[in-house]
Amino acid sequence: STIYPGIHFTDSHASLQPMSLTVCFPGTFPRQILERSDIPVRISVSIDEEYGTFTTPVIEVVSLDLRGSLLHCSGGSDDVSALDICSTSISSPDMSNVGEPIISFLPLPPSFDYANRADWETVAQKIQEWVTTEVDTESSLWTWGRDAFWLAFVAAHPSFPMGKWPMWDPRIPLEGSFIEEWIQCSNDH
Repeated sequence: STIYPGIHFTDSHASLQPMSLTVCFPGTFPRQILERSDIPVRISVSIDEEYGTFTTPVIEVVSLDLRGSLLHCSGGSDDVSALDICSTSISSPDMSNVGEPIISFLPLPPSFDYANRADWETVAQKIQEWVTTEVDTESSLWTWGRDAFWLAFVAAHPSFPMGKWPMWDPRIPLEGSFIEEWIQCSNDH
């Protein structure tokens, strides 16, 4: 399917609004079929090539235990092979069994201005706090958070490593493909 996100306009820029999607699996299986705990589900999100230089979709995965919740799926219960987008009436599901910390800085607030460095600085500070206090440094979520921090930090301080910028928490190393390429490009100029 193709989904069209909302667009947020400022005086000179526009940005795509974040979206939340829930994927559900209508139907039931005989218990012995699902005894494996690692059932692969492939999800692909892309944006037209012409917009790829401006943004890249990010998929955040959070497992939800929706048993006992009001849930409506668009697929019929006979069609167990269908992958359907669901609508739910759950405002804050219980995620205590997920095992990973909640990404507290997402979604960005509706007032967030992608062209405003102060907004990026606020996000960078929130990500820094989250990465250094809530996430296990051995998890892939920590690596993702480190990379998200550097993206926000550079958006707030685009002349980095030149110019003036605040010192970041030293527990976040200057590592990751984005920041390493950014530094390399800065050194080349």
